[in-house]
Amino acid sequence: MPSVGDSSVLLWVASACIALLGARTFFEYLRRVRFEGPLRMWRELLLGSLALTAALWSAMVIDIGAQGLVFAVGYHPGKVFGTFLLGTAAMAGVVTLATLRPVWWHRLVAAMIAALVALVVQVGVIWSVGAEPGLTWRAESLVFALLLHGVGMAFAGHLVTSARRGSHADRPSRRLLAALVLGACAVAAQELAIASSGLDHQVVSAHARFLPEVIVTLVAGAGVPVALVLMLVDQRTQQHSRASVRARRLRVRAEGASEPGITESLFVEAESKSPPAH
Repeated sequence: MPSVGDSSVLLWVASACIALLGARTFFEYLRRVRFEGPLRMWRELLLGSLALTAALWSAMVIDIGAQGLVFAVGYHPGKVFGTFLLGTAAMAGVVTLATLRPVWWHRLVAAMIAALVALVVQVGVIWSVGAEPGLTWRAESLVFALLLHGVGMAFAGHLVTSARRGSHADRPSRRLLAALVLGACAVAAQELAIASSGLDHQVVSAHARFLPEVIVTLVAGAGVPVALVLMLVDQRTQQHSRASVRARRLRVRAEGASEPGITESLFVEAESKSPPAH
C-alpha cells in the first residue's frame, strides 16, 4: 500500500493485470455458454459474469489506491459490495441476451448494455468512497469512457462469439487478443472515470474509519486474482478434457464405420477362394 499522497506505478500495473486476467477468464466462460446455450450452461454464465464484474471492480479499487490521494480512503461496505453484486447480476442478464439467440444485433445491443454496466460498476466504486466536499462529475469524460467500453465489448465479444467450435478462429490466442482489447479499454475507461470525478481534489473520505482501504484492497488485490486464476485453470482443464472425449468418440465412430467394410471384404475373399461345388 502506498502512503497517503504517493502514487504507485506498481499498483496501476496490478490493476491492469487484474483487468486482463478477468477478461481472459470471462471469455473462456463466454465461449462455453455461446456453444452450449445460456439455459443449459447457467452455472458458467453466472461464473463468467462474476469474473468480469470482479475484474472491473477490483481494478478500480486498486487504481484508486494507485492515485496517491492526499487523504486516507475508506469505503461504505453496502455501496462498494452492493455495486459488485448488482453489477454481476446485470452482467449475467447481458450475457444471456448475447448468447440466447445467434443474432448480430442481439450481440451489438448486449455489448452496449455491457459497456454501460461496466461504467456503472467503476463509477459505483468511486462513489462508495464518500469523498468530501463532493465529487463533481464531468459528462464529457464519462461519455468517452462509455465509448471505450463499448468499443472493447463489441470488438472483443465479436472475436470470441464469431468463431465456430473447432475452427481455425476458435483458438486460445484469439481469446487472449480479445482479453487484451477488453482489458486495455477497461483500464483506459477507469482512468477517465477517475479523472471525471475530481477525486484528486477531495480532502477527506467520509468512510475512512468505517471500512478502511486496506481491507477492500486486500480483497481486490489478493482474493479476486487468486479466484480468477483458479477459475481460468478450471475452465482450461475442462476444455482439454472435453476435447479428449470428443476425439475419442470420433475415433470410435471411425473404427465402427470401417469394421463392416473390412468384414465384408474378408467374406468376399473367402468365397472366391472356396472350391466350386460339384
